[in-house]
Amino acid sequence: YQRRVRDSRNQPSKQALRNQKKRENKRNAEMAPGQQKPEVTLQDLQSTLVDEREKKVRGLRKKLNQIEKLKKQLEEGKTLEKNQMDKIATEKDLIAEIEKLEL
Repeated sequence: YQRRVRDSRNQPSKQALRNQKKRENKRNAEMAPGQQKPEVTLQDLQSTLVDEREKKVRGLRKKLNQIEKLKKQLEEGKTLEKNQMDKIATEKDLIAEIEKLEL
């Protein structure tokens, strides 16, 4: 088994040449005249804001569910770690933030 040796050590590999060509094509496509980015409408912005708000609410609800599980463990007599107790302490803040986002 013999390794192929490139003739010139100064030339980039085939893969490097391919990657370079891809970058150039991408740059040329971005700078192509006559092509403009689609305009962003007010509806697009509003739907994006709603999606982000819903995503935030889902995350907060997930944290509330985790807090409920921790409370059950506490009621069952299991000792919780400090960070778990800190999480339980943030319950009121989470509820307030959810209510604020749902308005």
